[in-house]
Amino acid sequence: ISFNIFNKNYKKLLNFKKLGLKNDFDLKVCLCTLCKKENLYIKYFLDIYKKLGFNHIFLYDNNDINGENLKGVIPEEMLQSFVTIINYRGYRGNFGGPQMAAYYDCYNKNHLFYNWIAFFDVDEYLSLVPNNLTIQQFLNNSRYNKCESIKINWKIFSDNNQLDFEDKPLNERFTEEIRQSHWLNTACKIIIKGNLSNFDSRKTFHPHDIFYSNQSCDSNGNINNERYIKPQYKYAILNHYYTKSIKEYCLKVKRGRAFVNITSLETLINFYFHTFFDINKKSNEKITIYNNAFNTSYK
Repeated sequence: ISFNIFNKNYKKLLNFKKLGLKNDFDLKVCLCTLCKKENLYIKYFLDIYKKLGFNHIFLYDNNDINGENLKGVIPEEMLQSFVTIINYRGYRGNFGGPQMAAYYDCYNKNHLFYNWIAFFDVDEYLSLVPNNLTIQQFLNNSRYNKCESIKINWKIFSDNNQLDFEDKPLNERFTEEIRQSHWLNTACKIIIKGNLSNFDSRKTFHPHDIFYSNQSCDSNGNINNERYIKPQYKYAILNHYYTKSIKEYCLKVKRGRAFVNITSLETLINFYFHTFFDINKKSNEKITIYNNAFNTSYK
């Protein structure tokens, strides 16, 4: 009898396409993220996704070899049951950088054990509509039956004229949305169905389009294979705290981008300056902080 039960569960595990879900609790959902210099924010991030009902989070620790350590700030009870830390310390990756390497490693190792895998960053907080939904209830909706991946649009928030870090969740610190028509809101991050046999042949090297698919959907459940799409906020929003405060933003620029290795720091400094003030209000104080951080002379 025990062998039959084991064999039945094993077959169920290996073929999610034939899995007949009895209720939302049958759905297993995990999240994969790459972390570098995120110790100030990681606990709030984990709390957000635990409340949403995610079953597990895989944190790829991409800090410098002698940099900060995630284990020092994550509660022990989370490390025992909810969080797995993968050592990517000092890893720079190849084309696509460490972020894409982490994403594909996470999918390849876990796609048989989870029905869906989300790929979000530590400064991205998923919000579901209505706000009492769990991630299982959201994904179990029939609108996503035909979807192999679901794209969730960013909603970008400004700096709220803050200058420095405050020890609060990002969604409490930054409440001012930028205009919906801004191009950054057309960017999406993705939740991908597990057990896709064609995943390897459809890899890309961009975090906003990590899976080529004829069955990629927007959050309304409509087929949409574009990388950037008109914001869809009816059922799901990925609140993105892109800049935080100006001092935190400077640290972000110095950290560099996780999915490319070829962009020079000088180019990034220029790009990030103009991006910051395209989103946020200019002030002499903010400009001075930026110039002092990078020895520049922007006005």
